[in-house]
Formats: sequence, structure tokens, C-alpha cells
Amino acid sequence: MGFLRLRRMIEIAALDRPWMAPLLRARGTDSPAPSAEHWDTEYRRGTYDRLLRSDQRHHHRLLAALIAEARPGARLLEVGCGEGAFYETMRPFAPAHYLGIDISGEAIGRAETRFAEDIAAGTAHFRRADARAFATGDRFDAVLFPECIEYLGDIDEVVTHYAGLLNPGGVIGLTMWLNARPVRRWWRLKEILAVQDQAVVTAAWGGAWVVGVLAPRP
Repeated sequence: MGFLRLRRMIEIAALDRPWMAPLLRARGTDSPAPSAEHWDTEYRRGTYDRLLRSDQRHHHRLLAALIAEARPGARLLEVGCGEGAFYETMRPFAPAHYLGIDISGEAIGRAETRFAEDIAAGTAHFRRADARAFATGDRFDAVLFPECIEYLGDIDEVVTHYAGLLNPGGVIGLTMWLNARPVRRWWRLKEILAVQDQAVVTAAWGGAWVVGVLAPRP
């Protein structure tokens, strides 16, 4: 327990201190993104049911509030929406338009069932799509990546692609599980985007997430 607390303290301190890289030993290597079939199976097994619990959504609440403050009544695109855990948190802020995409048809089906009334009202839409190749003529005030940007490949390419879907003044919002590899991604994100808000959210059971709102540089 003491080692875990020390590691967490180092990870938090390192968010703004890239020179601490030698202290961050990322275990293993980046793996290819799981297939749609993998995600479908995990949703059917109930693996991600826990993400709907209150104690698993502190970071979602903060990101939703930051986005609502930065872009009230926004048009939102959520990448990797799953069955709608983040959207459920965002709903009280009444975004003008919401589109959630996910590679898992199982997750999208669940989201469409849970939020059928919002879909019928035209305020929310869910679409099965591979985020690595997603294209649309729509433009958004914020593009959101709750715990998914790490699955999408080269971070520079992801940012360039999705920044191109933003309206003028739009922002990118994200959350990432806090450990060595996401910290390194965060360093790169800060190099290519301008940070508007940054925080670390911790849960009593030991979980921790980086929460950020960033904007394309001029």
C-alpha cells in the first residue's frame, strides 16, 4: 500500500515535470487496439457495468462541469461513448446536441435503449463507428475522449483529425487513467494543444484520473 501511494504521488507530480521521466517505468508496450468483437464480448459479460456506479464517475462529473462552463449549450461529440456512462453525467447540463460513437455495436445498442427518450427528442444520437476512421460533415464545440484516446493510435494524428471537427473556439476534453503511460501521453498533448483546465481526480478506493480541457493552438 505504501508503494502504491508513493507511485501515485510520483505520477501526479510528473504531470507537469517531464524531467521526472526516469522515475516513470511504463510496464510492457502499447498493444494494438482491441477489436469490435472483443468489446462486444466484454459488454455482454458485464465487464463495464461498474462504470455506471457513482464511485466510478467522479472524473466524468468534473469533465462535464468544465465543458459546460467553457461551452454552455454545446454541440458535443463523444469518442468511445460505450453504453453512455459519460452522457448520463452530461445530460443535466443540457447540451444542444450530442453524438456518441463507439466501435462496439453491443454498447451502442445498450445506449440507444437507455436513452431512447433523448434520441426520440433529437437531443442525443449514438452511432457505431470506428473512431480511428470516423468522418462527418458536422462540426462540434467540444470533442470528448473519456478513457479512450489511448486506443486510437498516434496521438498527433488523433488530435489533428478531431481538431478538424471543432467549431471556432472549440475544445478537446478528456480523462485518462493515471499511470506512467498516460502521463507520457499527457506530456505530448500539452506540447500540441493549449491547456485550459487540468486536474487529478481520486476515488476512495484508490483510482485516479487525469482530467483535461485543451484547445488547438493558433
